[in-house]
Amino acid sequence: MHPTETHFHWLADSLAQLIWAVDAGGRLSYGNSAWYAFTAIGAGARFLDSYLPALHPADRPLWRQTWEQAVLSGEPYALERRIRFTPDSNYVRQLEWGNPMQNGSGEWLIIATDADENERLIVQLRRSIELKDKFLALAAHEMRSPLAPISTALRLLVQHMNEPAVVNQSCATLARQVAQLARLVDDLFDLARSQNARILLRRASIDLEATIASAIETAQPLIAARGHQLTLVTPPNTTMVDGDAGRLTQVFANLLVNAAKFTDNSGRICVSVEPEPAWVLVKVRDSGIGIAREMLPRVFDAYLQAERGSKGGLGLGLALTRHLVELHGGTVDAHSEGPGQGSEFVVRLPASHGHEYPRREGLRGQAAA
Repeated sequence: MHPTETHFHWLADSLAQLIWAVDAGGRLSYGNSAWYAFTAIGAGARFLDSYLPALHPADRPLWRQTWEQAVLSGEPYALERRIRFTPDSNYVRQLEWGNPMQNGSGEWLIIATDADENERLIVQLRRSIELKDKFLALAAHEMRSPLAPISTALRLLVQHMNEPAVVNQSCATLARQVAQLARLVDDLFDLARSQNARILLRRASIDLEATIASAIETAQPLIAARGHQLTLVTPPNTTMVDGDAGRLTQVFANLLVNAAKFTDNSGRICVSVEPEPAWVLVKVRDSGIGIAREMLPRVFDAYLQAERGSKGGLGLGLALTRHLVELHGGTVDAHSEGPGQGSEFVVRLPASHGHEYPRREGLRGQAAA
């Protein structure tokens, strides 16, 4: 067998699609592994006599007409038809493509693939496009929202330049809104970089509690504004993990902000650290609105917020969290008993096998807002 033919057979056998060839005499000359797994038509069999009975009776006239015209004209054909591979099996819809071999032998190469699977993929693709369009509209809305207060603050600055109180208030408004825009743009860039594996980690053996404290500081304004009680539970000794301190701060800040957003005022949020021999678990629990069971597998999807409707943001935080944790070689999972039952997010990170150090002051006990 020629090396090129060997490579073709190897490639064809690795595909799930049915691939077969019919020679100029109308006999089956080749079938790949999928062909022989689903049909009893062997090499040398008269193709029409063996193949037509497997087709749905209503599809046979069109298929035969299409086949005969293709053989006569030497032009490729494509059609959808139903087929069953054993007399007691159900008919399946398949798309079939036939192409004449270009070597002048009169042989035809034919491929068939599952039409139902193609339709499912098309529906999934359309859904993804729809969600992305909604996400872009939501992103435009989120980026436009700060422009009105920025415009108002600038107008007040121009009109009341000699009034310190107005100037201070306007500058504070500008600072808040510009910071909001900057965070949104940073999240969008980070998500794009993470999906293209372009985020580089500066890994070291880091103090996990200090990293969590930085995350709490980041999320504290929102937690305080909503009147939540925040509890931090840590082990007696400082826990060291192998990771990028800045990126892990981002991970835990995202989880805390998410908990604060989806917990009604005066709710409870608890962060706990649980060391294991090779891993460290960080759990962020809240008494919030919870997550429906059917939504749990999709809670880390980048465009889920576009589908659920905005609740103070684009919902990029959890998508970024998953990417960043996975870059560290860890995992993150979401748990909830259902709507109104609160949520728990569990981050598992590789432990750093260094020495234990005395706890730093300021990280012991509880942090309440």
